[in-house]
Order: sequence, then C-alpha cells, then structure tokens
Amino acid sequence: CPMDWRLHGDKCYWVSREYKTWNESHSDCITRGSQLLVMQDREELEALQDLTQGRAQFWVGLSCPSPGKAWTWLDGSQLDPTPQLLVPRLAEGNSCGVVRGNRIHSQSCSSALQWICQRD
Repeated sequence: CPMDWRLHGDKCYWVSREYKTWNESHSDCITRGSQLLVMQDREELEALQDLTQGRAQFWVGLSCPSPGKAWTWLDGSQLDPTPQLLVPRLAEGNSCGVVRGNRIHSQSCSSALQWICQRD
C-alpha cells in the first residue's frame, strides 16, 4: 500500500481527515487512484472499526439517486439488504451511504463528512 494507507485483506484503505460532500469525496478518491469504499461483506465492515475507531461518519461508495430506487455501490452492484449491514431510512431524494460504527446509514449527499477510499 502507498504511504498513509492501511492494508487489510487484499485491499488498501485510506481514511480522510477533512470533510467534503459525497461527490467531492468521490473525486478525491479518484485523484488518489482509488474509489470510495465498496464493501463486500459484514467482515469488511467489522475490519473498518479498527480504521475509524468507531468515530464519526464516513462516506462510502453507496448511493440512492431517487426515492424508490435501489441502493447501488460504485461498482454497479446493488446493496445486499441484510439487516446487519444496513439501516438507511428510505432515501429522500439524493441520498448517499455512510458508515457509522458497524452499520451503514443514509445521509444527504451534500453533507460534509469524512470518507474512506480503497484500492486493490
């Protein structure tokens, strides 16, 4: 992994110290040759606890463009609605996914939050 990145499994993770909107965070990851975090499973979510120390909320690569649409990861896959992973309320318009503790929540994409980038 590059300097300032943390290796876990077969991915490298980078956690921001700044606060940006979801789109700005997404762009920032791209400039780092990475993307916003796309979680594969519960295990990966648990591993993130070490990175984030359970503090605050962090943008991940999950969004819901409009009410009634499916939550979709940046890689195009839909969110597996397993109850352990997700607690977003129904999206109001443009909602994006944040990790807080060991859950994923919905948040307005225009909020300024920290974020997590990943690369292989």
